[in-house]
Amino acid sequence: MGAAPGRPDPRRAGFTMMELSLAITVLMVALLAMSASTLHTHSLRRQNRERAVAQNAVRLISEEIQAFSARTLLANPGQWSEDLVAAFEVEGLFGPTFDVTGLGPANGQSAVGSVLVITDEELTDAQLGFELGMPRDLDGDGEADNGDVTEGARILPVVVRLRWKGVSGEVFLNHPFFVIGY
Repeated sequence: MGAAPGRPDPRRAGFTMMELSLAITVLMVALLAMSASTLHTHSLRRQNRERAVAQNAVRLISEEIQAFSARTLLANPGQWSEDLVAAFEVEGLFGPTFDVTGLGPANGQSAVGSVLVITDEELTDAQLGFELGMPRDLDGDGEADNGDVTEGARILPVVVRLRWKGVSGEVFLNHPFFVIGY
């Protein structure tokens, strides 16, 4: 006995198991793709937030260094370079390291950020890993051959480094710049 003319066969109504399995598989693949995309977007958002926090910290510490340099130059121009270098030594006013709220130090590090004031004219850009135009005459004596210009420097390279444990592993941010004692 078959279906009446113009009506579907009741045995053929609905979906077969094969059609249901295919539909469920397609839906699962779509859900997994959406889920992976959401997780990746969340990870990128966290990375961008970390990077923004790090860049703001570098900007802030660089501005503080420039301001301290200007105050020191006005207060005691003859001691400008010594005071600046001393401020970023271990027992100095600022010290050589600093923390950044929102970022955790990388493995083996005590702090996220560090400040290095370069006083050796003989260092090269290759040794520093930055394009600073080194070796450079930092004390204005006409030659770039002094190993330590802590006394009498007129320009000093400074490198602010951040190294933190981020979402994607260990992340680095380096910012070299100059402070001028004129």
